[in-house]
Amino acid sequence: MSSKPNGSLVERRNRRTTDIDRLATLDMLTLINEEDKQVTDAVNACLPAIARLVDNASATLNRAGRVVIIGAGASGQAAIQTAQGFAPDTRHGVIGVVAGGINANAQARDAAAANYERGVADLQAINFSYDDMLVALSVSGKTPWTWGALRHAWSLGARIALVCRGHDSEAAQLADIVLAPDSGAEVVSGFSEPKARLAQQQILNMLATGLAIRTGRVYSNLRVDVQATNVYWSERQITLVMAATQCSREQAKSALESCDHHCRTAILMLLTGLDAWCARDLLTENNDHLRIALQEAKTHLADV
Repeated sequence: MSSKPNGSLVERRNRRTTDIDRLATLDMLTLINEEDKQVTDAVNACLPAIARLVDNASATLNRAGRVVIIGAGASGQAAIQTAQGFAPDTRHGVIGVVAGGINANAQARDAAAANYERGVADLQAINFSYDDMLVALSVSGKTPWTWGALRHAWSLGARIALVCRGHDSEAAQLADIVLAPDSGAEVVSGFSEPKARLAQQQILNMLATGLAIRTGRVYSNLRVDVQATNVYWSERQITLVMAATQCSREQAKSALESCDHHCRTAILMLLTGLDAWCARDLLTENNDHLRIALQEAKTHLADV
């Protein structure tokens, strides 16, 4: 891997902001906001590649593989947050890995990020295999730890996606899907690359939301996989069932209580008239995809 700085991308100065230190505060913030608007356009240009990412990640989960999102530093934190925010339960295959580990301090994470072999070892530690998919986050595409993980996944023949700043990154040569939004030069050169991070976060938001939809955790535009872990989420379940079925609060509560507070089962019961046992079995047969189970139930009822 080359150690030459990518001067044309990382260190280039933004011509529009050369006098930003002389502007009034409102004008300064207006200019920053205008620069941030470019990020959405840059991500928009990557939509076909993001669609490939979501479809490949969904296919991986459907065949019992895992989607492993990795990164060092801020990218690693984003990976962890995306995996944790994907679903309210832990029974899913979206995993986040940060260089140095989630409980490591900043110094330990920096040391890990600079260690190529550690990147290989960290994937081996979670038994990463050909059946899994790697989603690597790296603004520069040059972080040794990330490079090591990429090389290991590539050696196994696993599907690889890379979210980075430029297609000319050497790491991009190892990826099947490269997402490199051109968000332009940063407002302040040598800062923490907020525009590149914002583009990365937008892509991760699309990935998590797209996967939730494709894996049946969403019905219509409602998140229906929530669990009644406390009073707040119990109320949230009732609200979701009411919204999905146009039923009363009493009907929603009764349905949820009869199916051990499984939100999708309660909705299927109310929309089809099935009892709790039949509704739960039908969902299980269809991998908890409510839309598919509902269609199957309606088809069966039409044939009766």
